[in-house]
Order: sequence, then structure tokens, then C-alpha cells
Amino acid sequence: MTGSDQPSVLVVAIGNSDRGDDGFGPSVASKLRGEALSGVRILERSGDVLALIEDWSSSPSVIIVDAMTSITKPGRVHRLDLTHSPLPIGFSPRSSHAFGIAETVELARSLGRLPKFLAAYLVEGECFKTGAPLSPVVAGAVEEVAERLVVELSTMLKEKGKRGHA
Repeated sequence: MTGSDQPSVLVVAIGNSDRGDDGFGPSVASKLRGEALSGVRILERSGDVLALIEDWSSSPSVIIVDAMTSITKPGRVHRLDLTHSPLPIGFSPRSSHAFGIAETVELARSLGRLPKFLAAYLVEGECFKTGAPLSPVVAGAVEEVAERLVVELSTMLKEKGKRGHA
């Protein structure tokens, strides 16, 4: 892709569909693929989150979608702007790796490799057992987040279009 062909927004859906609510990110990605979102690239990641730094190197705007351990109520959705602030303590998504999203974002920040815009949609999960399906409350949040993302992405792309024609 040339610079003008690059998608202006990258949505990174993180998770493993074979681990209960950890499949939230891939489920949202599946919903988004059914939408006509020109200028948006949807990427699924289930392993090495350090690879995110390279993934988002060519995208000025990135939105991460993931599940996290419940801190208030399973199924609750949080949208966080990470461009200028770290992930709050307690909001770090589940990770079986030494580096999770919070550590990766802060490493990228310290290296000057954050995208210009970085946000996260995190859902509080209920069950992360191998072989389990999404819990009903998290399954319900998939549609909510997909709809919110379509609105946010459409707005972002319209704003980019206005700046491009100014």
C-alpha cells in the first residue's frame, strides 16, 4: 500500500475465542467486518501484544478492543483515551504474557511510537475458561461496542475527510 492507500484507522481486536470472554475482541471484529468501513483496517491479535507497536506504526489512529478482569460488573464497557494517559490501575486486560496492553502502550509511549490517537474499548469479563463460550453479559456487550465503534469510526473518517479538503 502506498501512503494514500493506508487505512487511516486501525482497530485491533485482542483475544482468544476459545477462552470464554477473552473472545470479546474477535467477536467485535467479526461484527465490524460486516460494515462498510472504508479507511478502516481490522486486525485480530491473540498472542504477542508487543507486536502492536509495529502493527500501529503506519496508522495515525488506533482503537484497541479487549476483555478485562471484572472490577465492577461483568459486561460493563469502558472507553478509555490512551493518547495522553496510561491505562488506569485495575483496567489492565487479562494477559498470560509478561507484557500486556498497559505495558506495551507505556513502552511505545517511552519510545515515541504511540499513534497520534489511541483509545481502548474494554469489557469486564466474567468467564475466561478454556473451551467456554462468551458469557451472556459479554455477548450482549459485543453488539453495543460494535455499534459504538461504527459511530466513532464514521465520525473520525468524516473529520479526516474535512481536514483533507480544507
